[in-house]
Amino acid sequence: MMKNFKYKILNPGGNKTALVIGSCYSNFEKKIINETILRENKDVEQVGFISNKENSLEMAGGEFCINATRCAIWEYLNKKEGNIKIQVSGCKEIVEGGISRQRNVYAKIKINKRINDIMSIKGKLNYIKLDGICLAVIDENNSKEYIKELKINEEKTKNKLKKIMKKFDNGENAVGIILLEANQESIKIYPIIWVKTIDTLFYETACGSGSLAVAIYKNSILGITCFEITQPSGYSINVTLNMCSDYIKEAVVSGKIIEENGGIKYGKF
Repeated sequence: MMKNFKYKILNPGGNKTALVIGSCYSNFEKKIINETILRENKDVEQVGFISNKENSLEMAGGEFCINATRCAIWEYLNKKEGNIKIQVSGCKEIVEGGISRQRNVYAKIKINKRINDIMSIKGKLNYIKLDGICLAVIDENNSKEYIKELKINEEKTKNKLKKIMKKFDNGENAVGIILLEANQESIKIYPIIWVKTIDTLFYETACGSGSLAVAIYKNSILGITCFEITQPSGYSINVTLNMCSDYIKEAVVSGKIIEENGGIKYGKF
């Protein structure tokens, strides 16, 4: 017997996200719904489930995703200025977020750790371990060849980087490699994210978690705390680190949300 579900597609500056309305699905059903939505919407990169009963977001792969969190905040606040608290998969702490007067959607991520406790370096990989996801940042010089290859053959390069990610020694549901490119006065990122639990591999058009990882990496080198990071989509995501010496209290990740025309969509599985 077929079951129905409904969802909305939001664009957090790239990285289009489908939010399924309702979270009363088994893990197996979430996997099938995820596959259905990705198959029917080729520009969607990830799927999350939002509860009708409380402010909560569960990603299809159980990972932590900042851009999807920002989308859920936008949806729960019904596009209106304000702030809320939300429980998110893969994140131990409740996330605070909101919509500003300038219509930016932000999420405050509690970190409460020293940089050395979440960052380690192995060769050209600068690992940043966040709740629910581990990301390896590669500096501008070492990224050049990968970026060149990515532009020539995306699938081949993604799978080449996936082989590197398979060697990551961590238990997180999602991992990724963030390539860097100098872009005038800002930083441009090329994020390749692998959600292991549902085996999706995307060269994402935007990445909030990747932007946060890059901000932490750059702070360790430059000491600055505010960043405007250009996404592959051309949009920017802003990251501000609230720090005391080398101790990161929290990070604020913000940017625009664009709602796809058509509103609610319907699917079957």
